[in-house]
Amino acid sequence: MSIITLSPTDFGKLRPLNILRDLPKVADLVELCFHKNMDNEGKSYVQQMRTASQDRRYLNWASNSLPFKGYVWEDEKRVVGNISIIPFRKAKKNVILLANIAVHPDYRRRGIARELTQKGIKDAQKRGAASIWLHVERNNLGAINLYKELGFEAHSLRTTWIVKSEHPPKKTPIKSVSGVVRFWEKENRWLNRAYPKEIRWYRMPDLRNFKPGIRHWLYRLFVEYDLRQWTIQKDGERQAALFWMRTYTRRAPIWLAASPQADSESLTNLLLYARLKLAAPRRIITLDYPADQFTSAFENAGFTFRRTLLWMRKS
Repeated sequence: MSIITLSPTDFGKLRPLNILRDLPKVADLVELCFHKNMDNEGKSYVQQMRTASQDRRYLNWASNSLPFKGYVWEDEKRVVGNISIIPFRKAKKNVILLANIAVHPDYRRRGIARELTQKGIKDAQKRGAASIWLHVERNNLGAINLYKELGFEAHSLRTTWIVKSEHPPKKTPIKSVSGVVRFWEKENRWLNRAYPKEIRWYRMPDLRNFKPGIRHWLYRLFVEYDLRQWTIQKDGERQAALFWMRTYTRRAPIWLAASPQADSESLTNLLLYARLKLAAPRRIITLDYPADQFTSAFENAGFTFRRTLLWMRKS
């Protein structure tokens, strides 16, 4: 008995994304593949794609102006695979994020994801990327193994925690929290541990703006950003500090600098205090932090687990 091996080309073809006609189909595919783990931000992203697809003037401008690029897998005029190539710039170097790598359930295990990812890698290399990144759910072992085969290495596991701020905590031990970070050496070291410089190209502010002193003061004065910070001690020892910078969106990220041996109750109190101070209609407070750390403190402060992603990098 002979065995016939089918290649991905037996199920369609790979081609560049055509923003003028593909956006609705890509939105449907992304929603289908990621709906179980899609948060409000992801849902908003999908809705924005659908809305944009109906604006012809925007599409004509975007197709010629935006750096956004990607590829789709098409079979009989159906978009059944997608990869987005998103450029970033950090420290005068090009960084590429491969995102929205999705294959329709009916077309999986046929090599399409491999073909899409390989194409994304080649595209990033042509752009002179210093590093290529992607994010994958920690329990998606099939995808993780595929990316490892293609040269990606695991960099870090990071968990996103969220809480709706329109429901502030009823009681908060405010006496233990200070509204000013007066020191910096430890806090800076803790921040660098929680948010390594290798990943700061992605949705992170310049952490130096949190440092007490003239830079922090000038930043608030001239940039006119609402930047807040809180710190907590126990028995004279600094435990942790929190930082927040206004984003003018529903998503309100906070940045945590915590001692590796931070007291869990103190950390909970600090987070509760931040929730109280940041309470606003429709605002969602988010916290990105290394996985499996301070879980009980986050939960006791009312935060809920959103997801844990493995950050993978290819140099």
